[in-house]
Amino acid sequence: MFEEMKFSAAENLKLPKDVVLGEVLVSFLGRHSVVIENYRGIILYTDTLIKLQAKTCRMAVSGSRLVIEYYTNEEMKINGLIKSMEFE
Repeated sequence: MFEEMKFSAAENLKLPKDVVLGEVLVSFLGRHSVVIENYRGIILYTDTLIKLQAKTCRMAVSGSRLVIEYYTNEEMKINGLIKSMEFE
């Protein structure tokens, strides 16, 4: 119910839904880089799999030679050969 009210308010006030709802934003830069915004934490970090916790789901980036180039409280950039991304 509260989520529906927030969504409706964002729609009516023409506010960015990602900011109001805390949705995760994913921006791919080809197959070798991805920027993820609004994540909550790192669950698993290997050179073939990175699992993240977002507000409403978990995410998994798989590939080879994966490295986290940088991360802050709001966003991170992952480099490497990205093969897939899944929401769990």
